[in-house]
Amino acid sequence: MVKLADSERIDYMYSDDLRIIQDKTAFSFSLDTLLLASLAKEAVRDRSKVADLCAGNCAASMYMAYFNRAKYDAVEIQEEAASQARRSIELNQMENRITVFQKNVKDVAKFLRKDSYDVVVVNPPYFKVPAGHEINPDPKKAIARHEILINLEEIIEAASSLLKMKGKMFMVHRPERLNEIAYFCMKHDLSIKFVQPFVSHRGDNSNLIVIEAVKHTASDGLILRDAIEVHDQNGEFLPTIQRIIRETPEERAKRQKSKDYFFYVLLCSDGSFYGGFTDDLKKRLAAHNLGKGAKYTKVRRPVKMIYHERFADKNLALKREYWFKHHPRQWKEKFLHEHAVDF
Repeated sequence: MVKLADSERIDYMYSDDLRIIQDKTAFSFSLDTLLLASLAKEAVRDRSKVADLCAGNCAASMYMAYFNRAKYDAVEIQEEAASQARRSIELNQMENRITVFQKNVKDVAKFLRKDSYDVVVVNPPYFKVPAGHEINPDPKKAIARHEILINLEEIIEAASSLLKMKGKMFMVHRPERLNEIAYFCMKHDLSIKFVQPFVSHRGDNSNLIVIEAVKHTASDGLILRDAIEVHDQNGEFLPTIQRIIRETPEERAKRQKSKDYFFYVLLCSDGSFYGGFTDDLKKRLAAHNLGKGAKYTKVRRPVKMIYHERFADKNLALKREYWFKHHPRQWKEKFLHEHAVDF
């Protein structure tokens, strides 16, 4: 079972489909994270390898992973945020797809493979620390907002080092730093291909941008998109933003009609575990106990189903099965105990 600290709570993303642990005393994920993730996910394919830098509690990675089957590596320096990320990933059954590294992004070359990522997403600290400038006395908030442990150029250099040729970096930032972003991108072999501004209301100056930069490509061809308006006159999110935050009724109805798939765990008569995949738990258990389920369980009957997880996608259930099978006995016992399974 996932445990919460006294200052933590569970919030929800994308309707109620994704659960995320947040600290009431620190910065929670906000709309800028979802705007970044919603644009970046369009470049992510099921076979993509994605890095999430300055990941916080991994809201961006989990949001993107909801829509595809890609593999994600997330880097976050703060211990509390990294812990929240790992536990949130467990809540959403994504441990086999998202790995969290509690490290400084400046050191990515020491633990992530260079020139191997298709997409890198970055939600960096927005503000410099000028001499004499007062910053938040809470170090967790100060590190999240200000360039204390890493600066803009170091982040862009790290992102570029991870990307394959023609790989894409997506970054959310403040428009007043666009000159610096463009300069450091060019310096580190990245060319900005689009800038997407966001405005609170039509007629306002932009207060947020998401940029896409491509590694080792021509520097011309930048597209400055029309600004996306966030709020209506009553302060409510407009439909474009609502579709990022939650499913439409049509999307939910379609998903609910889709077939369910399951990853399951059996306890065999010899005390061993068997992980499998099915679209019918009752029928599959019966097949195992009739000796028709698998070679492994045929000679270890009777078997008992002690755990299962539901997926709306066959490939996700299959990946979960593969992930479980390729761990040793001690790890499987720990996994089952953490999910409140007695055996």
